[in-house]
Amino acid sequence: MHPVSGGAKPRVSAADARVIGRQWLDDHHTGWTPGEAEQFPGYYTLHTLAHGKITGMLSVNATTGQVRSGTTTGTETSSR
Repeated sequence: MHPVSGGAKPRVSAADARVIGRQWLDDHHTGWTPGEAEQFPGYYTLHTLAHGKITGMLSVNATTGQVRSGTTTGTETSSR
């Protein structure tokens, strides 16, 4: 596990990031699901899946829980 920038401990856990990702996908891409959360300094990255195939990725900020999504249709950003 990588530390968050500045050595601060993340406020959002990997499990929280997956829940946040699922909520965001439910609101924006019905039927898509999040993959496992992989931690990087300051954020988590999750693949987004539809019918078992990767459709893009989500990044969840480890401090704020803000979601940034990169999909085959472009990049979207949303608050928690």
